Amino acid sequence: MQENGAKQAEVRTEFPVVIGAALPRVDGPVKTTGRAQYTGDYSFPGMVYAVPVGATIAHGKIRSMDTSAAEKMPGVLAVLHHDNIGPLYHTARGGLGEERQPFEDEAISYWGQYVAVAVAKTLQQAQAAAAAVRLTYDEEKPNVSTKLDDADVTTMTMSRRGDVGSGFTNAPVKVDETYATPAEAHNPMEMHATIAVWEGNRVTLYESSQGVVSHQNALSQVLGVPKENVRVVSRFIGSGFGDKLSAWPQSAMAAAVARKVNRPVKLMVTRKMMFTSVGHRPRTQQQMRIGANPDGRLVSLEQHYRNHTSLVGNYHENCGEATPFIYSTPNLEVTSALVKRTLGTPCPMRGPGAVPGLFAVESAMDELAIKLKMDPVELRLKNDTLTDESNGKPFSSRHLKECLQVGAERFGWSKRTPEVGSMRRGDTVLGWGMAAASWGAWRGGCQATVTLKADGTASVSCAAQDPGTGTYTIFAQIVSDKTGLPVEKIRCCWAIRTLCRVGPRVGRR
Repeated sequence: MQENGAKQAEVRTEFPVVIGAALPRVDGPVKTTGRAQYTGDYSFPGMVYAVPVGATIAHGKIRSMDTSAAEKMPGVLAVLHHDNIGPLYHTARGGLGEERQPFEDEAISYWGQYVAVAVAKTLQQAQAAAAAVRLTYDEEKPNVSTKLDDADVTTMTMSRRGDVGSGFTNAPVKVDETYATPAEAHNPMEMHATIAVWEGNRVTLYESSQGVVSHQNALSQVLGVPKENVRVVSRFIGSGFGDKLSAWPQSAMAAAVARKVNRPVKLMVTRKMMFTSVGHRPRTQQQMRIGANPDGRLVSLEQHYRNHTSLVGNYHENCGEATPFIYSTPNLEVTSALVKRTLGTPCPMRGPGAVPGLFAVESAMDELAIKLKMDPVELRLKNDTLTDESNGKPFSSRHLKECLQVGAERFGWSKRTPEVGSMRRGDTVLGWGMAAASWGAWRGGCQATVTLKADGTASVSCAAQDPGTGTYTIFAQIVSDKTGLPVEKIRCCWAIRTLCRVGPRVGRR
Protein backbone atom coordinates (compact mmCIF):
# COMPACT_ATOMS: atom_id res chain seq x y z
CA MET A 1 0.00 0.00 0.00
CA GLN A 2 2.80 2.39 0.82
CA GLU A 3 4.53 1.56 -2.44
CA ASN A 4 1.40 2.21 -4.49
CA GLY A 5 0.81 5.43 -2.60
CA ALA A 6 4.35 6.54 -3.32
CA LYS A 7 3.94 5.80 -7.02
CA GLN A 8 0.67 7.74 -7.12
CA ALA A 9 2.36 10.73 -5.49
CA GLU A 10 5.10 10.60 -8.09
CA VAL A 11 2.76 10.77 -11.08
CA ARG A 12 0.41 13.44 -9.65
CA THR A 13 0.05 16.31 -12.09
CA GLU A 14 0.46 19.75 -10.53
CA PHE A 15 -2.12 22.38 -11.43
CA PRO A 16 -0.77 25.32 -13.39
CA VAL A 17 -0.05 28.45 -11.37
CA VAL A 18 -2.80 31.00 -11.98
CA ILE A 19 -2.83 33.05 -8.78
CA GLY A 20 -0.39 35.89 -9.29
CA ALA A 21 -0.03 35.17 -12.99
CA ALA A 22 -0.91 37.70 -15.68
CA LEU A 23 -4.50 37.06 -16.73
CA PRO A 24 -6.96 39.01 -18.89
CA ARG A 25 -9.97 40.20 -16.93
CA VAL A 26 -12.68 37.56 -17.28
CA ASP A 27 -15.38 40.23 -17.44
CA GLY A 28 -13.50 42.22 -20.07
CA PRO A 29 -15.26 40.80 -23.15
CA VAL A 30 -18.80 41.53 -21.92
CA LYS A 31 -17.84 45.05 -20.86
CA THR A 32 -15.97 45.99 -24.01
CA THR A 33 -18.74 44.63 -26.25
CA GLY A 34 -21.51 46.35 -24.32
CA ARG A 35 -23.14 43.12 -23.18
CA ALA A 36 -22.59 43.81 -19.47
CA GLN A 37 -25.89 44.77 -17.81
CA TYR A 38 -25.70 47.50 -15.23
CA THR A 39 -28.67 48.23 -12.97
CA GLY A 40 -30.20 50.82 -15.25
CA ASP A 41 -30.07 48.41 -18.20
CA TYR A 42 -32.66 46.00 -16.84
CA SER A 43 -36.22 45.96 -18.03
CA PHE A 44 -39.17 43.82 -16.92
CA PRO A 45 -42.69 43.29 -18.27
CA GLY A 46 -45.03 45.96 -16.94
CA MET A 47 -42.17 48.05 -15.53
CA VAL A 48 -42.97 51.67 -14.69
CA TYR A 49 -40.74 54.62 -13.81
CA ALA A 50 -40.36 56.69 -10.67
CA VAL A 51 -38.95 60.23 -10.60
CA PRO A 52 -38.34 62.00 -7.26
CA VAL A 53 -39.38 65.55 -6.46
CA GLY A 54 -36.64 67.46 -4.64
CA ALA A 55 -37.05 70.29 -2.16
CA THR A 56 -36.18 73.73 -3.48
CA ILE A 57 -35.24 75.11 -0.06
CA ALA A 58 -32.46 74.01 2.27
CA HIS A 59 -34.24 74.35 5.62
CA GLY A 60 -37.82 74.58 6.80
CA LYS A 61 -41.09 72.66 6.54
CA ILE A 62 -43.55 71.79 3.81
CA ARG A 63 -46.60 74.01 4.24
CA SER A 64 -48.64 72.53 1.40
CA MET A 65 -48.27 70.11 -1.49
CA ASP A 66 -50.58 70.07 -4.52
CA THR A 67 -50.32 66.89 -6.58
CA SER A 68 -53.70 67.14 -8.31
CA ALA A 69 -52.41 68.35 -11.67
CA ALA A 70 -49.63 65.75 -11.73
CA GLU A 71 -52.00 62.91 -10.90
CA LYS A 72 -54.23 63.76 -13.90
CA MET A 73 -51.40 63.72 -16.44
CA PRO A 74 -51.20 60.95 -19.07
CA GLY A 75 -49.67 57.70 -17.92
CA VAL A 76 -49.36 58.72 -14.26
CA LEU A 77 -50.14 55.93 -11.80
CA ALA A 78 -49.49 57.73 -8.53
CA VAL A 79 -47.75 60.59 -6.78
CA LEU A 80 -46.53 59.41 -3.40
CA HIS A 81 -45.43 61.52 -0.44
CA HIS A 82 -45.53 61.73 3.37
CA ASP A 83 -49.27 61.08 3.61
CA ASN A 84 -49.56 58.04 1.32
CA ILE A 85 -46.18 56.31 0.89
CA GLY A 86 -47.07 53.62 3.43
CA PRO A 87 -45.00 52.30 6.35
CA LEU A 88 -41.20 52.64 6.26
CA TYR A 89 -39.24 51.83 9.39
CA HIS A 90 -35.99 52.85 11.05
CA THR A 91 -33.09 50.42 11.09
CA ALA A 92 -31.53 49.06 14.25
CA ARG A 93 -28.21 48.02 12.69
CA GLY A 94 -27.42 50.78 10.22
CA GLY A 95 -26.67 50.21 6.56
CA LEU A 96 -28.45 53.36 5.42
CA GLY A 97 -26.66 56.40 4.05
CA GLU A 98 -29.41 58.68 5.36
CA GLU A 99 -30.96 57.73 8.69
CA ARG A 100 -34.20 59.59 8.01
CA GLN A 101 -36.68 57.53 6.00
CA PRO A 102 -38.05 58.98 2.73
CA PHE A 103 -40.96 61.33 3.42
CA GLU A 104 -40.70 60.56 7.16
CA ASP A 105 -42.08 63.98 8.07
CA GLU A 106 -42.53 67.40 6.52
CA ALA A 107 -39.21 68.84 7.72
CA ILE A 108 -36.63 69.91 5.13
CA SER A 109 -32.98 69.63 6.17
CA TYR A 110 -31.17 70.13 2.84
CA TRP A 111 -31.75 71.36 -0.69
CA GLY A 112 -32.81 68.55 -3.00
CA GLN A 113 -34.21 66.35 -0.22
CA TYR A 114 -36.85 64.04 -1.68
CA VAL A 115 -40.36 65.24 -0.78
CA ALA A 116 -42.46 63.22 -3.26
CA VAL A 117 -42.12 60.75 -6.12
CA ALA A 118 -44.12 60.56 -9.35
CA VAL A 119 -44.79 57.16 -10.93
CA ALA A 120 -45.78 56.76 -14.57
CA LYS A 121 -45.71 54.32 -17.47
CA THR A 122 -42.80 56.07 -19.20
CA LEU A 123 -39.81 57.98 -17.92
CA GLN A 124 -40.88 61.13 -19.75
CA GLN A 125 -44.37 60.98 -18.24
CA ALA A 126 -42.90 60.55 -14.75
CA GLN A 127 -40.54 63.47 -15.28
CA ALA A 128 -43.40 65.69 -16.41
CA ALA A 129 -45.52 64.69 -13.43
CA ALA A 130 -42.70 65.33 -10.97
CA ALA A 131 -42.25 68.80 -12.45
CA ALA A 132 -45.99 69.48 -12.03
CA VAL A 133 -46.02 68.93 -8.24
CA ARG A 134 -46.48 72.26 -6.48
CA LEU A 135 -45.13 72.94 -2.99
CA THR A 136 -45.07 75.85 -0.60
CA TYR A 137 -42.74 76.02 2.39
CA ASP A 138 -42.26 77.68 5.73
CA GLU A 139 -38.64 78.48 5.09
CA GLU A 140 -35.97 78.85 7.77
CA LYS A 141 -32.48 80.25 7.39
CA PRO A 142 -30.10 77.50 6.27
CA ASN A 143 -26.60 77.08 7.62
CA VAL A 144 -24.12 76.01 4.96
CA SER A 145 -21.14 77.89 6.37
CA THR A 146 -17.76 76.42 5.55
CA LYS A 147 -16.34 77.75 8.82
CA LEU A 148 -16.62 74.94 11.33
CA ASP A 149 -15.94 77.07 14.40
CA ASP A 150 -19.31 76.47 16.08
CA ALA A 151 -19.10 76.66 19.87
CA ASP A 152 -22.08 74.42 20.66
CA VAL A 153 -20.47 71.11 19.69
CA THR A 154 -19.46 68.09 21.72
CA THR A 155 -15.76 67.30 21.55
CA MET A 156 -14.78 63.65 21.78
CA THR A 157 -11.32 62.38 22.71
CA MET A 158 -10.23 59.77 20.17
CA SER A 159 -6.74 59.08 21.52
CA ARG A 160 -4.55 60.45 24.29
CA ARG A 161 -1.25 59.74 26.00
CA GLY A 162 1.13 61.79 28.13
CA ASP A 163 0.59 65.49 28.78
CA VAL A 164 0.24 67.47 25.56
CA GLY A 165 -0.29 70.72 27.45
CA SER A 166 3.14 70.85 29.06
CA GLY A 167 4.72 68.99 26.15
CA PHE A 168 3.71 71.66 23.66
CA THR A 169 4.30 74.57 26.03
CA ASN A 170 7.86 73.49 26.81
CA ALA A 171 8.79 72.43 23.28
CA PRO A 172 11.67 74.51 21.80
CA VAL A 173 10.10 74.40 18.31
CA LYS A 174 6.36 74.69 17.71
CA VAL A 175 3.88 74.47 14.85
CA ASP A 176 0.27 75.56 15.39
CA GLU A 177 -1.72 75.64 12.16
CA THR A 178 -5.25 74.90 10.98
CA TYR A 179 -5.91 73.06 7.73
CA ALA A 180 -9.19 72.52 5.88
CA THR A 181 -10.29 70.14 3.16
CA PRO A 182 -13.39 70.95 1.07
CA ALA A 183 -16.50 68.87 0.60
CA GLU A 184 -16.24 66.58 -2.40
CA ALA A 185 -19.04 64.85 -4.32
CA HIS A 186 -18.79 61.32 -5.68
CA ASN A 187 -19.57 61.18 -9.37
CA PRO A 188 -18.87 57.71 -10.77
CA MET A 189 -19.69 57.08 -14.41
CA GLU A 190 -22.67 54.96 -13.39
CA MET A 191 -25.15 56.88 -11.28
CA HIS A 192 -27.23 55.26 -8.56
CA ALA A 193 -30.26 53.26 -9.65
CA THR A 194 -32.76 50.85 -8.15
CA ILE A 195 -35.21 48.47 -9.78
CA ALA A 196 -37.69 46.90 -7.36
CA VAL A 197 -39.73 43.81 -8.28
CA TRP A 198 -42.22 42.36 -5.79
CA GLU A 199 -43.61 38.82 -5.95
CA GLY A 200 -46.02 38.42 -3.10
CA ASN A 201 -44.21 39.42 0.07
CA ARG A 202 -40.76 38.99 -1.48
CA VAL A 203 -38.82 41.71 -3.23
CA THR A 204 -35.85 41.64 -5.58
CA LEU A 205 -33.78 44.82 -5.70
CA TYR A 206 -31.46 45.37 -8.63
CA GLU A 207 -28.93 47.81 -7.24
CA SER A 208 -25.71 49.62 -7.97
CA SER A 209 -24.31 48.59 -4.61
CA GLN A 210 -20.90 47.99 -3.06
CA GLY A 211 -22.49 46.03 -0.22
CA VAL A 212 -25.30 43.66 -1.21
CA VAL A 213 -25.50 41.94 2.19
CA SER A 214 -25.67 45.17 4.22
CA HIS A 215 -28.15 46.47 1.64
CA GLN A 216 -30.31 43.40 2.22
CA ASN A 217 -30.14 43.83 5.99
CA ALA A 218 -31.05 47.51 5.84
CA LEU A 219 -33.91 47.22 3.37
CA SER A 220 -35.50 44.28 5.17
CA GLN A 221 -35.77 46.49 8.25
CA VAL A 222 -36.93 49.59 6.35
CA LEU A 223 -39.63 47.65 4.49
CA GLY A 224 -40.65 45.56 7.50
CA VAL A 225 -40.17 42.18 5.80
CA PRO A 226 -37.98 39.19 6.80
CA LYS A 227 -34.43 39.34 5.57
CA GLU A 228 -34.84 36.12 3.60
CA ASN A 229 -37.58 37.85 1.60
CA VAL A 230 -35.18 40.46 0.25
CA ARG A 231 -32.92 39.61 -2.66
CA VAL A 232 -30.26 42.08 -3.83
CA VAL A 233 -28.63 41.79 -7.25
CA SER A 234 -25.59 43.82 -8.27
CA ARG A 235 -23.90 42.31 -11.30
CA PHE A 236 -21.79 45.22 -12.52
CA ILE A 237 -20.97 48.56 -10.92
CA GLY A 238 -19.70 51.55 -12.83
CA SER A 239 -17.48 52.54 -9.89
CA GLY A 240 -18.59 53.46 -6.40
CA PHE A 241 -15.78 55.19 -4.44
CA GLY A 242 -17.73 54.77 -1.18
CA ASP A 243 -21.11 56.34 -1.90
CA LYS A 244 -22.48 52.94 -2.96
CA LEU A 245 -21.57 51.29 0.34
CA SER A 246 -24.91 52.29 1.85
CA ALA A 247 -28.55 52.16 0.82
CA TRP A 248 -29.74 55.66 0.00
CA PRO A 249 -33.36 56.93 -0.01
CA GLN A 250 -34.03 56.04 -3.64
CA SER A 251 -33.75 52.35 -2.80
CA ALA A 252 -36.48 52.42 -0.15
CA MET A 253 -38.55 54.74 -2.34
CA ALA A 254 -38.42 52.38 -5.31
CA ALA A 255 -39.34 49.39 -3.16
CA ALA A 256 -42.20 51.24 -1.45
CA VAL A 257 -43.53 52.53 -4.78
CA ALA A 258 -43.36 49.08 -6.38
CA ARG A 259 -45.27 47.59 -3.46
CA LYS A 260 -47.86 50.34 -3.70
CA VAL A 261 -48.54 50.15 -7.46
CA ASN A 262 -47.88 46.39 -7.72
CA ARG A 263 -45.57 46.83 -10.70
CA PRO A 264 -41.80 46.60 -11.23
CA VAL A 265 -40.38 50.10 -10.70
CA LYS A 266 -37.18 51.67 -12.00
CA LEU A 267 -35.75 54.74 -10.29
CA MET A 268 -32.63 56.36 -11.72
CA VAL A 269 -30.77 59.06 -9.80
CA THR A 270 -29.88 61.96 -12.12
CA ARG A 271 -26.45 63.53 -12.30
CA LYS A 272 -27.86 66.61 -10.56
CA MET A 273 -29.19 64.48 -7.70
CA MET A 274 -25.76 62.88 -7.30
CA PHE A 275 -24.60 66.14 -5.71
CA THR A 276 -27.30 66.16 -3.01
CA SER A 277 -28.89 62.81 -2.25
CA VAL A 278 -26.26 60.05 -2.19
CA GLY A 279 -23.63 61.38 0.19
CA HIS A 280 -20.36 63.23 -0.18
CA ARG A 281 -17.04 63.61 1.60
CA PRO A 282 -17.59 66.20 4.32
CA ARG A 283 -15.56 69.33 4.82
CA THR A 284 -12.93 68.98 7.53
CA GLN A 285 -11.21 71.59 9.66
CA GLN A 286 -8.16 70.41 11.60
CA GLN A 287 -5.99 72.23 14.09
CA MET A 288 -2.50 70.72 14.26
CA ARG A 289 -0.15 71.51 17.15
CA ILE A 290 3.30 69.92 17.07
CA GLY A 291 6.14 70.46 19.51
CA ALA A 292 9.68 69.25 18.77
CA ASN A 293 13.25 69.42 19.95
CA PRO A 294 15.88 71.15 17.78
CA ASP A 295 17.08 67.73 16.59
CA GLY A 296 13.64 67.10 15.08
CA ARG A 297 12.30 64.57 17.58
CA LEU A 298 8.65 65.15 18.44
CA VAL A 299 7.71 65.86 22.04
CA SER A 300 3.99 66.47 21.45
CA LEU A 301 1.43 66.00 18.69
CA GLU A 302 -2.16 67.27 18.72
CA GLN A 303 -4.88 66.94 16.11
CA HIS A 304 -8.24 68.57 16.83
CA TYR A 305 -10.51 67.93 13.88
CA ARG A 306 -14.09 68.66 12.93
CA ASN A 307 -16.28 67.64 10.04
CA HIS A 308 -19.71 68.78 9.01
CA THR A 309 -22.65 66.40 9.14
CA SER A 310 -26.35 66.70 8.34
CA LEU A 311 -29.18 67.73 10.64
CA VAL A 312 -30.50 64.14 10.57
CA GLY A 313 -27.25 62.15 10.73
CA ASN A 314 -24.00 61.94 12.66
CA TYR A 315 -21.40 60.93 10.11
CA HIS A 316 -17.90 60.97 11.60
CA GLU A 317 -14.91 61.39 9.29
CA ASN A 318 -12.22 59.57 11.27
CA CYS A 319 -9.36 61.94 10.50
CA GLY A 320 -7.33 60.74 13.47
CA GLU A 321 -7.31 57.11 12.42
CA ALA A 322 -3.56 56.88 11.69
CA THR A 323 -2.33 59.76 13.86
CA PRO A 324 -1.69 57.82 17.11
CA PHE A 325 0.82 55.45 15.52
CA ILE A 326 2.37 57.06 12.47
CA TYR A 327 5.09 58.91 14.43
CA SER A 328 6.77 58.46 17.79
CA THR A 329 5.86 61.02 20.44
CA PRO A 330 5.43 60.72 24.23
CA ASN A 331 2.55 63.20 24.32
CA LEU A 332 -0.42 62.94 21.98
CA GLU A 333 -4.05 64.01 21.84
CA VAL A 334 -6.58 63.52 19.05
CA THR A 335 -10.09 64.95 19.38
CA SER A 336 -13.07 65.19 17.05
CA ALA A 337 -16.35 67.07 16.80
CA LEU A 338 -19.35 67.07 14.48
CA VAL A 339 -20.79 70.33 13.20
CA LYS A 340 -24.40 70.34 11.97
CA ARG A 341 -25.16 71.89 8.60
CA THR A 342 -28.23 72.00 6.36
CA LEU A 343 -26.63 69.62 3.88
CA GLY A 344 -27.22 66.00 2.93
CA THR A 345 -25.62 63.32 5.07
CA PRO A 346 -21.92 62.74 4.28
CA CYS A 347 -20.48 59.28 3.73
CA PRO A 348 -17.15 57.52 3.13
CA MET A 349 -15.15 58.48 0.07
CA ARG A 350 -11.97 56.79 -1.13
CA GLY A 351 -10.34 56.85 1.21
CA PRO A 352 -12.29 58.01 4.23
CA GLY A 353 -10.94 59.40 7.47
CA ALA A 354 -7.23 58.81 7.41
CA VAL A 355 -6.75 60.46 4.02
CA PRO A 356 -7.93 64.01 4.84
CA GLY A 357 -6.48 63.49 8.32
CA LEU A 358 -3.03 62.66 7.02
CA PHE A 359 -3.18 65.69 4.74
CA ALA A 360 -3.24 67.84 7.88
CA VAL A 361 -0.65 65.78 9.76
CA GLU A 362 1.78 65.74 6.86
CA SER A 363 1.27 69.42 6.09
CA ALA A 364 2.14 70.25 9.68
CA MET A 365 5.21 67.99 9.52
CA ASP A 366 6.36 69.92 6.46
CA GLU A 367 5.85 73.19 8.33
CA LEU A 368 7.97 71.78 11.14
CA ALA A 369 10.71 70.71 8.73
CA ILE A 370 10.87 74.28 7.40
CA LYS A 371 11.16 75.72 10.91
CA LEU A 372 13.89 73.23 11.77
CA LYS A 373 15.62 73.74 8.40
CA MET A 374 15.61 69.97 8.14
CA ASP A 375 14.96 67.73 5.18
CA PRO A 376 11.33 66.49 5.42
CA VAL A 377 12.36 62.88 4.73
CA GLU A 378 14.97 63.03 7.48
CA LEU A 379 12.41 64.48 9.89
CA ARG A 380 10.06 61.59 9.35
CA LEU A 381 12.84 59.01 9.63
CA LYS A 382 13.86 60.47 12.99
CA ASN A 383 10.35 59.91 14.29
CA ASP A 384 9.75 56.41 12.97
CA THR A 385 8.74 53.81 15.54
CA LEU A 386 8.46 50.03 15.63
CA THR A 387 5.91 50.17 18.44
CA ASP A 388 2.31 51.33 18.32
CA GLU A 389 2.66 53.82 21.14
CA SER A 390 -1.11 54.14 21.48
CA ASN A 391 -1.21 50.65 23.02
CA GLY A 392 2.44 49.71 23.60
CA LYS A 393 2.37 46.78 21.20
CA PRO A 394 5.02 46.16 18.52
CA PHE A 395 3.82 46.24 14.92
CA SER A 396 3.57 42.85 13.24
CA SER A 397 5.03 44.60 10.21
CA ARG A 398 5.94 48.20 9.52
CA HIS A 399 7.92 49.43 6.55
CA LEU A 400 7.52 53.19 6.57
CA LYS A 401 11.28 53.67 6.97
CA GLU A 402 12.04 51.47 3.96
CA CYS A 403 9.34 53.20 1.90
CA LEU A 404 10.85 56.59 2.61
CA GLN A 405 14.43 55.50 1.98
CA VAL A 406 13.78 53.52 -1.19
CA GLY A 407 11.39 56.16 -2.52
CA ALA A 408 13.88 58.95 -1.90
CA GLU A 409 16.68 57.01 -3.57
CA ARG A 410 14.71 56.11 -6.68
CA PHE A 411 13.25 59.57 -7.01
CA GLY A 412 16.61 61.26 -6.72
CA TRP A 413 15.56 63.19 -3.62
CA SER A 414 19.18 64.06 -2.75
CA LYS A 415 19.19 66.49 -5.69
CA ARG A 416 16.38 68.56 -4.16
CA THR A 417 17.06 72.07 -2.98
CA PRO A 418 14.49 73.49 -0.56
CA GLU A 419 14.67 77.19 -1.41
CA VAL A 420 11.60 78.53 -3.21
CA GLY A 421 12.23 78.87 -6.95
CA SER A 422 15.66 77.25 -6.73
CA MET A 423 14.80 74.28 -8.96
CA ARG A 424 14.03 74.87 -12.61
CA ARG A 425 13.67 73.10 -15.91
CA GLY A 426 14.06 75.82 -18.50
CA ASP A 427 11.50 78.48 -17.61
CA THR A 428 9.49 76.08 -15.44
CA VAL A 429 9.86 76.37 -11.66
CA LEU A 430 9.89 72.94 -10.04
CA GLY A 431 8.77 71.97 -6.57
CA TRP A 432 9.39 68.59 -5.00
CA GLY A 433 7.37 67.36 -2.04
CA MET A 434 6.76 64.18 -0.12
CA ALA A 435 4.37 62.76 2.44
CA ALA A 436 3.85 59.57 4.41
CA ALA A 437 0.61 57.64 4.59
CA SER A 438 -0.96 54.70 6.38
CA TRP A 439 -4.13 52.74 5.80
CA GLY A 440 -5.70 49.91 7.73
CA ALA A 441 -5.82 46.34 6.41
CA TRP A 442 -9.12 44.73 7.37
CA ARG A 443 -10.55 41.34 6.48
CA GLY A 444 -14.04 39.94 6.77
CA GLY A 445 -15.67 36.59 6.29
CA CYS A 446 -16.98 35.53 2.89
CA GLN A 447 -18.76 32.50 1.43
CA ALA A 448 -18.98 31.36 -2.17
CA THR A 449 -20.79 28.52 -3.92
CA VAL A 450 -18.93 26.48 -6.54
CA THR A 451 -20.82 24.08 -8.81
CA LEU A 452 -18.90 21.48 -10.82
CA LYS A 453 -20.80 20.42 -13.94
CA ALA A 454 -20.79 17.31 -16.10
CA ASP A 455 -19.53 19.24 -19.12
CA GLY A 456 -16.23 19.96 -17.35
CA THR A 457 -17.04 23.53 -16.40
CA ALA A 458 -17.59 25.17 -13.03
CA SER A 459 -19.64 28.15 -11.89
CA VAL A 460 -18.98 30.28 -8.83
CA SER A 461 -21.40 32.69 -7.18
CA CYS A 462 -21.14 34.87 -4.10
CA ALA A 463 -23.13 37.49 -2.21
CA ALA A 464 -20.51 40.05 -3.15
CA GLN A 465 -19.98 42.61 -5.87
CA ASP A 466 -17.26 43.78 -8.23
CA PRO A 467 -17.03 47.59 -8.39
CA GLY A 468 -14.50 47.28 -11.20
CA THR A 469 -11.61 46.05 -9.05
CA GLY A 470 -11.33 42.55 -10.54
CA THR A 471 -13.32 40.45 -8.07
CA TYR A 472 -14.66 38.17 -10.80
CA THR A 473 -11.18 37.47 -12.09
CA ILE A 474 -9.93 36.68 -8.59
CA PHE A 475 -12.81 34.24 -8.08
CA ALA A 476 -11.94 32.53 -11.35
CA GLN A 477 -8.27 32.29 -10.36
CA ILE A 478 -9.06 30.78 -6.96
CA VAL A 479 -11.44 28.16 -8.39
CA SER A 480 -8.92 27.32 -11.11
CA ASP A 481 -6.18 26.97 -8.51
CA LYS A 482 -8.29 24.63 -6.36
CA THR A 483 -9.82 22.50 -9.13
CA GLY A 484 -7.22 22.52 -11.89
CA LEU A 485 -9.83 23.68 -14.40
CA PRO A 486 -8.65 26.27 -16.94
CA VAL A 487 -9.91 29.76 -16.17
CA GLU A 488 -11.86 29.84 -19.42
CA LYS A 489 -14.01 26.93 -18.15
CA ILE A 490 -15.07 28.80 -15.03
CA ARG A 491 -18.18 30.95 -15.20
CA CYS A 492 -18.29 33.70 -12.61
CA CYS A 493 -21.44 35.04 -11.07
CA TRP A 494 -22.01 37.70 -13.73
CA ALA A 495 -22.60 34.90 -16.25
CA ILE A 496 -25.18 32.90 -14.29
CA ARG A 497 -28.75 33.63 -13.32
CA THR A 498 -28.33 33.33 -9.57
CA LEU A 499 -25.69 36.05 -9.29
CA CYS A 500 -25.34 37.51 -5.81
CA ARG A 501 -28.52 35.82 -4.71
CA VAL A 502 -29.25 36.61 -1.07
CA GLY A 503 -32.04 34.43 0.30
CA PRO A 504 -34.20 31.95 -1.64
CA ARG A 505 -34.80 32.36 -5.34
CA VAL A 506 -38.16 33.92 -6.10
CA GLY A 507 -40.03 33.54 -9.35
CA ARG A 508 -38.47 33.36 -12.79
CA ARG A 509 -35.76 35.66 -14.10
